[in-house]
Amino acid sequence: MSPATLQNLEINAIVTASLSGLFGVYFVLFVLALWSTYRKKTTASTRLRWVTIILFLDLLVHFITRSLGFARARLQDDSDHELLKWDIPLTVVGNVTTTFAGLVSDGLLVWRFHVIFDRKPWTMYVPGIAVVMNAFLCWSADAQHLTIYFNRPFYENTLLPVTLNITVAWGWFMFFNNTLLTGSILTKIVMTNRRHTAGRVNAPPSSSSSLSYDTVLRAVIESAMVTWIGLLIYEVASLAPEGHVTTNLDVGYVMLDIIPIFFGISQVLITARLGLSAYEHSQPSIPLGNTSYSSSNRAQGRSESPSVVKITTSTFTTSHETAYDLAASDPVLQFPDSGHPYGKV
Repeated sequence: MSPATLQNLEINAIVTASLSGLFGVYFVLFVLALWSTYRKKTTASTRLRWVTIILFLDLLVHFITRSLGFARARLQDDSDHELLKWDIPLTVVGNVTTTFAGLVSDGLLVWRFHVIFDRKPWTMYVPGIAVVMNAFLCWSADAQHLTIYFNRPFYENTLLPVTLNITVAWGWFMFFNNTLLTGSILTKIVMTNRRHTAGRVNAPPSSSSSLSYDTVLRAVIESAMVTWIGLLIYEVASLAPEGHVTTNLDVGYVMLDIIPIFFGISQVLITARLGLSAYEHSQPSIPLGNTSYSSSNRAQGRSESPSVVKITTSTFTTSHETAYDLAASDPVLQFPDSGHPYGKV
């Protein structure tokens, strides 16, 4: 067994073991999230269900591809036939599924950013265009692996290093984009919660800590913090020393293969929280948009916390309203509900 063959087997074994554990966790959360989407008969829940299923199928293909790569590595075959028939196709499919999972994950994050920041046009188009451009950049690098069938020396000596660098650049840009969006969402939720809690002058002290805990949990899930953590680990791994035998088979390669599962876990956590949260069914959501209070209430020293919260529910094609009557004498305040990645449920 040559050193390169042994290294290939070891790296693929690590990838398969890591993927198996993470995919098991993801599958349990996927079933829970899929079931939760049937609790609400809305257009938004249906669309989110399809997003969940599509991402699951993509990650399933990714898992099967990497498992086949490990199975082929166990054969310890260094021939060109093995490389051209199995290694390159499996590499391309695995990379394409990784990029697609990143596109879906970032697209969902962009929509959360758009909803939480009052659906302003720039909050959709600016980060959305950046996400799409980054995905196509990485797909172009994935396609360059096919050059080996036409000009192998050019591929091995020139294109392969370029392709690897583009993949690393894709990860860095995705990390930068997620840092901005995730940080903005976290800041928005925490700041709004503080203003909302400060207005509840008659609230008992215990409710403040409970609401804060719920807000932190909600912020971590809805800001796709799991994806950000996965990207952070990947970027740190990409700075590690290269493989001693085959330079691209290193710890960065391992993280690149398992990072799509982080995208999937983040997505199903958002879906499951929306479907299973009893808080949203019994209480109004924390306001995440522009709010206005009655000046007369301020003058009379009354609480600025709303007594009637009217949550306008809308999706791309439908809209309805849900009202929570806490006191009939107080004004109706409009709070956009940010509890659903597609708007309102």
